Amino acid sequence: MSAPVEGIVLAAAIFGLALSTFITRTSFLLAGARARLNHRIEMALRYAPVCTLTAIIVPDVLMHGQDAADFSPLNPRLIGVLASALWLVWSRNILGCLALGMGAYSLARLFL
Repeated sequence: MSAPVEGIVLAAAIFGLALSTFITRTSFLLAGARARLNHRIEMALRYAPVCTLTAIIVPDVLMHGQDAADFSPLNPRLIGVLASALWLVWSRNILGCLALGMGAYSLARLFL
C-alpha cells in the first residue's frame, strides 16, 4: 500500500489538474469559429458523454466490489438498470426512468 500524498505534492497535483482542465476546456471557447473541426469528428464527439457515462456506470453495476462481473438475476443494481432501460426505451421519459430504476433497485435490495 502506498503512502498518502501530502503537502506540496498534493498541491502541485491539484494545480496541474486544474490548469490542464482549464486549458482544454477554454481552448474551444477561445478559438471560436476560427478553428472548425472536421464534420466526422464533430459527429463522433456527440457520443462522448454517453460513452463516458457508460464507462463509469457499467463497471459499478456489474462489479460492485467483486473481482468478476455479476450477471446474476440476484444483482439488484442490474435489476435497476434493466428496469430503467426498458422504461426509457418504451416511454422516452427520463424522470420515469430514474424513478422506476431507483424503485426497482430499492425493492431488489430489500427482497433479494
